[in-house]
Amino acid sequence: MSAGLVWAAVAVWAAMGVHVSCTDLRHAVIKRRAVWSAGMAVAALLAAAAASAVEPARFGWAVASAAAAWAVLEVAWRLWPDKMGYGDVRLIVVNSLLAGWWGPAWAWWALTAGALAEWPVALWALRRHGRAARVRWAPGLVAGAAAVVALRMWRDGPTG
Repeated sequence: MSAGLVWAAVAVWAAMGVHVSCTDLRHAVIKRRAVWSAGMAVAALLAAAAASAVEPARFGWAVASAAAAWAVLEVAWRLWPDKMGYGDVRLIVVNSLLAGWWGPAWAWWALTAGALAEWPVALWALRRHGRAARVRWAPGLVAGAAAVVALRMWRDGPTG
């Protein structure tokens, strides 16, 4: 039962990731409603999975990971609001919630993988447009989190 709930959380997150990536590429915006509604669904599904597996610590890891990512990125966004959109912060929080299911470190690995996935685009934009370049980070952040989640699902399974 709990494995099915984790798979459902991954499916909700994946649908949100595709939507957010396309919207960010087309309109340079990450919609609040899409991210928070998917994030609430992911949280509810992971909470149900933790309850059915009698592992409340797993859900605690996920929530703590998301809260830590939010705290760090909130400070970064307040210090440099012109460098990062708040939609990126919201997206990273939901990514961290899902990746944190497998342990707190995996949320940071998802963020790192997402940043690394988008670096070639960022370097190209910097070279082409200089310091005024704008990078749409959502596709890379989603790809990085997807890689980390796929690795964890493959190695340990949904409840491993």
